[in-house]
Amino acid sequence: KLKRAAGSTAGGGSGATGDSYEQPVKSSTDSSFPWLFGSKPKSASEMRDEKYCGYLASLNRVLEDWRSEALKNQEALMHADYYMEKIQEVGRVDAERAREILARRGIDDSRRLELQKMYQELKKACGQRVPQFDEKGVHVQDAPFYKTCC
Repeated sequence: KLKRAAGSTAGGGSGATGDSYEQPVKSSTDSSFPWLFGSKPKSASEMRDEKYCGYLASLNRVLEDWRSEALKNQEALMHADYYMEKIQEVGRVDAERAREILARRGIDDSRRLELQKMYQELKKACGQRVPQFDEKGVHVQDAPFYKTCC
């Protein structure tokens, strides 16, 4: 399990222990009065979209913490590579639903492109091969967060 850096205050964690970058995913949708109507279970595709967005939001926080120097290069790279791998494991998502979920989290298309650039900067800062993206911002292996969504 990935933990936040000691002394890190940026972003705040929301995992079970309160100090993780991981984003919890609810398995049901909330109704207005769950005590009266109950909750509707989410479909497998809805869960996949939520996971994708949660991992992307986690990556966003990692890169922000790195940029604000709350994380050192190597630690940020470890976290960022972990979330990139998790995003790739999710596979294809519903682009419109993912955009809606990400918009609620303050991440739009231009922010996703910024995240790609920040990830490239982090890789370069760590002396690793810098991933290359096409004119649409897509790279099959190094930028799955843009490829799988929109």
